[in-house]
Amino acid sequence: MDTLVITNQKGGVGKTTIAALLAWWFAEKEKARVALLDLDSQKNLTRTFAQHRHEVSAARLFEAAPQLPFAERPPGDLCLFAGETELADLERAPPEVVRNFRNNLAQLRPHFDYCLVDTPPALGLRMTAALIVADYVLCPIELEEYSIDGVTAMIKAIVGVRQRHNPRLKFLGLLANRFNAHSLRQREALQALFGAYGQHVIPGKISTRSAIPEALSQGVPVWRLPKSSAREAAAEIYKALGLLRDRMRAQAQSSVEVAHAET
Repeated sequence: MDTLVITNQKGGVGKTTIAALLAWWFAEKEKARVALLDLDSQKNLTRTFAQHRHEVSAARLFEAAPQLPFAERPPGDLCLFAGETELADLERAPPEVVRNFRNNLAQLRPHFDYCLVDTPPALGLRMTAALIVADYVLCPIELEEYSIDGVTAMIKAIVGVRQRHNPRLKFLGLLANRFNAHSLRQREALQALFGAYGQHVIPGKISTRSAIPEALSQGVPVWRLPKSSAREAAAEIYKALGLLRDRMRAQAQSSVEVAHAET
């Protein structure tokens, strides 16, 4: 099971949207078994995937050794560990809950191909716990001043977790979301982002399109909507997520080569 955290310390950048699109994409394109963890007490991911809700909530994964009931998951299966408002209380929990979280996610590994984690927009216990257990981390970013200002702090936080807790954590990069091609300011911001962060920017983007929130509200991927704007959105999303998948494969291969070299 590959664990991918979708996170940013800035709210409103589309973390949940990207997590949802990735879940559907992996399930449909790769016939993968996908676990979704909603660690955000706002529960937006939970609303979108309510029909796939598991009896175990995300909050229970921080408890000591709960019994996780699982049957064999079929190809293309989606399974949601739902968010709850009580998740916010974990920010005051003792550090050992992070160990519980890591142990409980280990129980999921035989049953899923991917685990996608949507985090709250703050570097607290929940975001840190997610990064500690993750194989990969992706940062969606909106091309607005405040969002861009927080990029360096987010990258430093990821590097800090990797150095102190999780050396296998791989940073996939920054993905521009809610891009407005008609905005000169946003086009310039995208170029500035490439100039400042270069290889850390995924060379794809997801534009602002009305079909995307419409599809999310219906609990379906945007490419299933029978409208031209949905087809345009799907083409752009397929490209961006394909580039993301290529990065995951390349980084996984690089890790294998390093491991072989060390042995």
